[in-house]
Amino acid sequence: MKNIITRIETPNLVLRIFQPEDAEILKARLDDNLEIMMPWIPWAKAEPEPLEDKRNRIKNWIEDFYANKEYSYGVFERSTGAFVGSSNLFGRRGKGTTEIGYWTDHLMTGKGYATEVSYALTKLSFEHMGIEKVLLYIDIRNEVSQRIPAKLNFNHEYTYRELAKDAEGQSLKFQVWVMFAEEFIKVDKFEAVEFKTS
Repeated sequence: MKNIITRIETPNLVLRIFQPEDAEILKARLDDNLEIMMPWIPWAKAEPEPLEDKRNRIKNWIEDFYANKEYSYGVFERSTGAFVGSSNLFGRRGKGTTEIGYWTDHLMTGKGYATEVSYALTKLSFEHMGIEKVLLYIDIRNEVSQRIPAKLNFNHEYTYRELAKDAEGQSLKFQVWVMFAEEFIKVDKFEAVEFKTS
């Protein structure tokens, strides 16, 4: 898995590598979203963390990006520069695959941004990274997120149970959504995507 694209411009968004100076806005927005994120995102349980730790985390993300371990992007509105959330491409599901991850600030939900991000990262994977298979793993309780891969022509392959349990002691269940390169269908309203290396 190799990715040299450091900036993606979509019709409404800019996805770019986080920089240390983003630590303050990232911390502020994460702290404001923790209650909402806690049920869905395991790493949210380690929040809130001090600002200096957030700067160090961003430095680690930058190192991981250029070491081709995983790719983290900050997501911002193209028209206003406002912080929208973050997104990731993971290579942890095996050779020739990427897994998309994202979260959206609760102030920015309902605008279709997570779908736009997922489309851009899917297109990046297939057209610029030579990836053969893209996956999304979505908690079955998160009905809003389940609509995103469905809109983009992903297939719901299966649902599985984790060892981890929810607050009621039930095993967490995740849907696995999959798209192969030959199944990728362009979505006209998102097609004005530019991929940049600086």
